[in-house]
Amino acid sequence: MKEIYPNIFIGNEQDYYLIQRESNWAILHCCKNPFHCQFVGYRGNLSPAHPDYALKRCGNEMALNLVDMDRFSENYLGFNRNMFATAFSFLDEYRLQGHKVLIHCNQGESRAPTIGLLYVARLGAFDYTDFDTSVKRLREMYPMYIPKRNIFLTVKSLWRDFVQNPAEKGVNT
Repeated sequence: MKEIYPNIFIGNEQDYYLIQRESNWAILHCCKNPFHCQFVGYRGNLSPAHPDYALKRCGNEMALNLVDMDRFSENYLGFNRNMFATAFSFLDEYRLQGHKVLIHCNQGESRAPTIGLLYVARLGAFDYTDFDTSVKRLREMYPMYIPKRNIFLTVKSLWRDFVQNPAEKGVNT
């Protein structure tokens, strides 16, 4: 587990098990298996029409229906934009109450660090730099960052939707 911004940590499934019973944490599970499946109560695949298809919140934990793959498709950008916006509102809620935040996936190599990158960049952690510069900075502090193509290109495609330099607001580009 690595703190990448004050009280915001990224890590793997084992890191979650170390802190799961502590009350001062909010958890974002960035993995379908086992967390989203357990929270919603299914095995295999879930119908996209299900109300909890994208995510499910249970108290101070939220599980995202995220799988890690190399295949990238722009068709899911709207879906991911909405999922990330809801997840970030959840994290903001707990962060502003003074909780520590753990963003984790199974291995802590791809989904969690990439979502964590977007979240803390949105908060200004990298001085509102561009995506590539922010990735370099994350890799300096979290060398085990090995993103799969899909999550990497998804976040890169959505970067400007979430990360905007306050000095650039209202400026047409």
